Amino acid sequence: MRILLKTTLKLLFRNKGFWFFLIVTPALSILMLNIKVADSTYYAAGLGDDNLLEIESTDEKVAYHNTGSGMLIIKVYDASGSDLSEYFLESLADNGMFKLLRAKCNDMTEEAFEERLRIDGVEDRMTAAIYLKPVFDQKMLAGDSAEAFEIAILSDDERYRMLETEAKNISGRIINTATLLGSKPERIVEMLKASSDQVMKKEVIELQNPDERSLTKEQSNNKTRMGYVFAFLTLGFMFCGVFVAHTVIQEQKEQVLTRIKLTNAGNITYFMSKFLSGVVVSGILTVVLGIGISFVDEEQLGMAHGKILFLTFLLGLIFCSISLLLGILFEDVMTANVVAFTIWSLSSLLSGLYFPLNATTKLIKVISGIMPQKWFMEGTEMIFVGDNSAYIMLLCIVAAYLVLVVSLGGLGLKMKKAEA
Repeated sequence: MRILLKTTLKLLFRNKGFWFFLIVTPALSILMLNIKVADSTYYAAGLGDDNLLEIESTDEKVAYHNTGSGMLIIKVYDASGSDLSEYFLESLADNGMFKLLRAKCNDMTEEAFEERLRIDGVEDRMTAAIYLKPVFDQKMLAGDSAEAFEIAILSDDERYRMLETEAKNISGRIINTATLLGSKPERIVEMLKASSDQVMKKEVIELQNPDERSLTKEQSNNKTRMGYVFAFLTLGFMFCGVFVAHTVIQEQKEQVLTRIKLTNAGNITYFMSKFLSGVVVSGILTVVLGIGISFVDEEQLGMAHGKILFLTFLLGLIFCSISLLLGILFEDVMTANVVAFTIWSLSSLLSGLYFPLNATTKLIKVISGIMPQKWFMEGTEMIFVGDNSAYIMLLCIVAAYLVLVVSLGGLGLKMKKAEA
């Protein structure tokens, strides 16, 4: 076995393609770790309140934003842009039941709003829309709130009554204060904010699913970045393992495997030598990543360097062994390459490395549970929140995949022997 392992590694190190994946994919992973993600969880800059977010234009869809769960999603067309309208929206956001996404559109007329509403009402995912008219301040100060803004209900969600009631109450406060102070919006807003500070603040508590973990924004950003890192690393492991598979395919074509068996080295010895080659390759790629990752601050990563390397090595064991299995099952190098790339691309997509799959169908979620990367993302999340059971879970996942691969590999070699 030692001679077989040594011979396989020599063939690998002579291959330029092997060196390419061995160096480039860890380098790309380190590059992703150094990129500072600008709040990937929320995709929009807040205004001091997570329930009031800015969007760039009126045609931007609120479905592209992480708009929270269980809240009434409201798109705001703000043609006023005054301090008074800002107070109106902030007060609505403070209710805790509404998620407002505001697009500033000073030149929007009522006709333009109606036209925009016909488009967004069909194509966008929102339950209501609010149009703050250019004459918002004047109408509010005159006591005519009905002409200051317009609320459009775009779903059958009964909570729209709460929205209408809350908007009416805020309008009433503005009008009452304007009656006392006169027609100076600055003084009115100042007085309204002072009154709000004296009122007891309510706290909105979101009940969490016990099966889910609560991550901070920074941890969510780190998890997103780790997803991209795992995508590059699995590409490297998959194709470094494919080069091990190439040796298997070549040895089968040139009857090397038959001559090896004449030396009393059975299928198990041959398979284990190739499997150990994959283990060595996983270790080398992990070491290369470790050299680069040592220059990245651990605080920026969200976990210790050793933990990332541990995850990397375990992930490598799975994908290198899968690549080895491809070499046993297929007799053509190109076929093995195509299947390897297909497995990598589909598994990365369906495991949630690029985007979360929380809103997908049950079938997609079941398929996602078969993908190794999904469990490593789960383990990463557990490590972020200090759950040490992640290591046992990942070791069990790796053991399960290796048992499956070894079983299928042994079966494949027996089938090849029977065909010969």
